[in-house]
Amino acid sequence: MEKHEVGHSATGDRESAPFVVTRRRREVLNHFGSCPACGYATQAFLVTTSYADGRTVVTSQGTCGLPCGWSGVIEIEKMTAGRRRG
Repeated sequence: MEKHEVGHSATGDRESAPFVVTRRRREVLNHFGSCPACGYATQAFLVTTSYADGRTVVTSQGTCGLPCGWSGVIEIEKMTAGRRRG
């Protein structure tokens, strides 16, 4: 997954590329997945990116719990189902 500074595009060209207004990263605490490189447990994050044109994109990102160095786009594998309060 590409990383951009808030307010800058991937190309640095503010005219042709989408302008990132905010980017927020939240850890998925009930994720239960394994690293595709070494098989160790991974951490999962939901990354929400908002653009100046009003679009919002949510992607998932994972990183290996060991120092193998892997990180990339993953599918969130929940360990438990959510429970509604009410």
